[in-house]
Amino acid sequence: MKCVKDCPSSAIEIATGVIADSCIHCGHCVAICPESTISPDSGEIRALKPLTVEPSDFQNLTAGLRSIRYYLKREVPEEHIQMLIENMRHYSSASNARPLRITVVRTPEKIQLLNDLTADTLLKTLSLVTSPIIRPVLSLVAPSINLAGLTKYKESFIRKRLTNSSMVCHHAPLAMLFHGPVSKFDMSEADAYIWATHTTLLAKTLGLGSCFIGFIVKAMERNKTLKKEMGIPINHKVYAALVLGYPKVNYKSETSRSKPGLDFV
Repeated sequence: MKCVKDCPSSAIEIATGVIADSCIHCGHCVAICPESTISPDSGEIRALKPLTVEPSDFQNLTAGLRSIRYYLKREVPEEHIQMLIENMRHYSSASNARPLRITVVRTPEKIQLLNDLTADTLLKTLSLVTSPIIRPVLSLVAPSINLAGLTKYKESFIRKRLTNSSMVCHHAPLAMLFHGPVSKFDMSEADAYIWATHTTLLAKTLGLGSCFIGFIVKAMERNKTLKKEMGIPINHKVYAALVLGYPKVNYKSETSRSKPGLDFV
């Protein structure tokens, strides 16, 4: 009766051997059954190995995570890409619906196109926001926006782009786009960041570095050509974007970061 007691939706009826429609497909019943009598939605049942990761190991792994912006000119092996994707089936989902799809961008031409179209979109947005016509309006309706700072950032972006051909993707050999159908009711954005974060951890164990690229996410909202070129369905939204590759630099020390605010209730 372990499966019955652990089922969060009370969907299992042992007497009839029926699992009701209220099942949310979380897999708890499959994972807890000592006799492996419940079939999973897909794949085979595999016994878990004893946990060998100590808390200090995980602390060291996460302390060494950094946003990598310099990559070696070295392709990521196919087996590593497949491992990163395959392992996503284990990651939590905020609603158990699991509507996400992953688009892997891995040719130099497509990576460069992703970089260029994203940079173009960002520059157009900055130019619009800081234009002499729009600035007075924004100053009234959104006084908290630092328009002077945005203007300087735009000018700096233009200068740097003259000498840096990969300001967005950082010459990474691989990019992953996490996307799903647009909906007001699902939790695809939460799922995307859960899966992307777990991916950065597994990538680290494979010797890979990674970097979240929010510019790509924002550009996908504004540029239909970018979505089309990357093969993103028109009814999908990109919720998270990662670039990955072998780091050109190695960080030797843990850096000090602020802890979150803490309250006990």
